[in-house]
Amino acid sequence: MPSGTAVLAMLRTDGLRVQRDRFLLGMSIYVVAISVAMRWAIPWIAGEVERRFAFDLSPYFPLVVSHFVIQLTGLLVGILGGVLLLEGREDRTVKALLVSPVSLGAHLAVLGTALCVACVILTIVESALIAITLPPWTSLLGIAMAGAPAPVLFALFIGTVAENKTEAFAYMKIVGVVPVFASAAWFVPETWHWMAAVYPPFAASKAYWVAEAGVQTWPWWVLGALLSSALWLAVLARSFMAAARR
Repeated sequence: MPSGTAVLAMLRTDGLRVQRDRFLLGMSIYVVAISVAMRWAIPWIAGEVERRFAFDLSPYFPLVVSHFVIQLTGLLVGILGGVLLLEGREDRTVKALLVSPVSLGAHLAVLGTALCVACVILTIVESALIAITLPPWTSLLGIAMAGAPAPVLFALFIGTVAENKTEAFAYMKIVGVVPVFASAAWFVPETWHWMAAVYPPFAASKAYWVAEAGVQTWPWWVLGALLSSALWLAVLARSFMAAARR
């Protein structure tokens, strides 16, 4: 395990990269700004739809809110982490860690923990800002923790498959579609939802829907999300380590 000084140094380095990169800084601001906008946009859009088309959107509010606070939060934080890992490969920091006292595995653990914590905090903050169809706060905390590993999965994927930022942007467009399919599973018969749980953020969203409806089975979906995430983390971490040695 790295020392406290080494952990702080790694976090400081990644923090400076975020500050210097306008794209990463913009992504960080966007996450909060869109939540503030949704607080007024969702009721306004629902009112307009009901007035013009006589269609009630309120039953779909949990789907919309969970898409923003779980699916998009995990994706955006994961993109930020993926760019940080890619920059580490481009400036050969990753290769240096292969022969340094602080191992690459320790670096990934520190960055992954930071991404998970950031995802939990942002999920709670965004939920408070939107403040529409929320589950109980104790449930929301567990659900936020279920979705927390998602950024690490996205980051490892982008950091593994992309060789430069141009390729990274192309892969970002690909992974950007995945949360749409996860939320679209809302319309799939419930008996098939367990199969969709192979994608961990879906299980976190499902836990949100169940908890918001007042059903007490949401912890099982949280557990499913965490177990699925652990399997994907093992595979993607190994893939990134292999890519780092190339």
